[in-house]
Amino acid sequence: MKDDECEKLKALAIIISENLTYDSEAIQKMKEKMPELTESEILEWINCAKRLLFKEEYLTDEIKKELKLWDNVE
Repeated sequence: MKDDECEKLKALAIIISENLTYDSEAIQKMKEKMPELTESEILEWINCAKRLLFKEEYLTDEIKKELKLWDNVE
């Protein structure tokens, strides 16, 4: 496994284990644990973690809208 992939897995593990969501506190916690990540990378991995945690058929319209919104953030 490449170092980049390990970093992504580490970020996902932290986000999932600490149940981090889209807020400034989550970004701050991730910056403390992985200072090399940018805010957009952190938000991207929070979004990815949500996808891993929810099966498509269990996503509410609200969660689908939120995920779509974050997919379009650059």
